Amino acid sequence: MGDDKQPAQAVGEGQTNLAGVDAGTPSGTTAPKRDRLTEVVAEIELIDRETAETVERIGKLYGVERSYALITGIEGETVDTAFDALRPKDGAPELTRSLAVVVDSPGGDIHSAYNLACLFRRYATERLLFIVPRWAKSAATLLVCGGDVVAMTPVAELGPLDPQLSVYDGTEGRHENFSPLHIESTLELIRQEFETGDRDLAEALVRRLQFPMTLGSYTKLLEVGEDYARKLLGSRMFKQKTGGKDTSKIAKNIVKGYPDHGCCIHCEEADGIGLRVELVPTGPKLDAVWSINRLMRRRDKLDDERKRLEMSRDIKNLPPELLDRLPGTPDAFDGAGRNRRAEDRGVRR
Repeated sequence: MGDDKQPAQAVGEGQTNLAGVDAGTPSGTTAPKRDRLTEVVAEIELIDRETAETVERIGKLYGVERSYALITGIEGETVDTAFDALRPKDGAPELTRSLAVVVDSPGGDIHSAYNLACLFRRYATERLLFIVPRWAKSAATLLVCGGDVVAMTPVAELGPLDPQLSVYDGTEGRHENFSPLHIESTLELIRQEFETGDRDLAEALVRRLQFPMTLGSYTKLLEVGEDYARKLLGSRMFKQKTGGKDTSKIAKNIVKGYPDHGCCIHCEEADGIGLRVELVPTGPKLDAVWSINRLMRRRDKLDDERKRLEMSRDIKNLPPELLDRLPGTPDAFDGAGRNRRAEDRGVRR
């Protein structure tokens, strides 16, 4: 970009309306005592405000025109929220030259991640930078493949793109969580047992296969991830490459090259498989980027406390006769998270 850089504008889910936060108590008066739930909500709102300010500061440090915070799982609504934040309003320019997206996400829906990456590409005509303070796993890894470069802290993680499935096992009466890669491993094991091992074991494994007619459709999902990754890598990060050879190899590695979906792909690993990544340099940039992680971990703890307090409040408002019917519900939690009703009755939880 040129020398006439515009001030970075922070947009995204980190911004929160703080109208309900107490601005202070006039001198000479006593502030009314607020319950813990009100305090927790106010603390969360303050963290959201500090997060938005930090994202804006990161954008200025990286010299981009706009910045956006993607601090959530990825689903259809995530795309809607990003579009609402980025689309031009009140005569603003249709497009910007540069956009930085700070990503803190466990992943989510791969189709929504692809759509979101395309949206970010549209609103960054020259430079799309993804910044990962701690993690951009699973579908969030697909998302960052759509940028020109990915900036990572020394502890930031990307992750494999093999989809995760949940199928009900009728013989066992429980849900099985697995990757299509596990299907390939199982079929290879059966093939080996038939050819050189225990045929009885192989036949028993075949009989235990659930929904055999759908196994092919599950394994096709791996091709969906590869196709999305190849398209995104070829659109920005490796746009000058010809023939698609590099992008196809990288995409296949990210989808099929790891034994477990939770494998850590740090900056050096990502560079080794061919992604265009860089370490966030020590100094103001690293300080600002890492503070996003610390803010989010504080917010996670407060959000857990908020949910517990809201549950406790709601249960306390139930009629006594209903509470007597629900001895196992976590009513009347005390400050330490214990169930007083269970303890009063001598019930072990």
